Amino acid sequence: MQKHDTPEMFSEIAPTYDLLNHVLSLNVDRLWRRDLIRLAEVPDGGCVLDACTGTADVAIGFAARPGGRWVFGVDLSRGMLRHGAEKIEKKKLNGRVRLVESDVLELPFRSESFDAVTIAFGLRNLPDYRKGVAEMARVLKPGGKLVVLEFCPPAGGVRLRAYNIYLRRVLPFVGGLVSGSREAYRYLASSIGDFLSRDEVHDLVRSAGLENFQAKKMTGGIAYIYIGEKV
Repeated sequence: MQKHDTPEMFSEIAPTYDLLNHVLSLNVDRLWRRDLIRLAEVPDGGCVLDACTGTADVAIGFAARPGGRWVFGVDLSRGMLRHGAEKIEKKKLNGRVRLVESDVLELPFRSESFDAVTIAFGLRNLPDYRKGVAEMARVLKPGGKLVVLEFCPPAGGVRLRAYNIYLRRVLPFVGGLVSGSREAYRYLASSIGDFLSRDEVHDLVRSAGLENFQAKKMTGGIAYIYIGEKV
């Protein structure tokens, strides 16, 4: 949520953001986030950073699990953070989750502070992918994992054509109808369609010094969970 004026744009659509995520994905996004949390393997009592946390779904997911984990969520959109804080308050998780208005490219944390760093559907919104991944790797403890959840266009053919129709027509129309900002959902569609391939994400993770790369296909390959480990 960090390219150009995207913090303001995401603040504008924050009230309907969660609803549209669930509707447009047929609730599959909940399963993807659950897998992201599981694959991060944060130890009991550990500390995790959720970058581009938005309305804090992933941060809340970590805090709600047994094991006493401590969670920080960072984002540049004040509107998203405000809605996230309201959700945290309702779930009585204030003592376990701290939300911070911060640029992922300049995280306000010491090096080697976190047992895991996660980012769900936020990497594609960073103005500098390489710098963002390097900064998230910096704050990881040795042995910790960077876990990235992102969309990935399917291979060519009928599936790719259907995917492109969904991105160009369905997503902006439904998103605009519900949120009142078709332009925001046009941006989201283009950010998905223009994002990196699996091999390019691998190169990013490797350039940050992370090893043991994994790419786990989700729902037939329309999304992936990427994992890199700091050794």
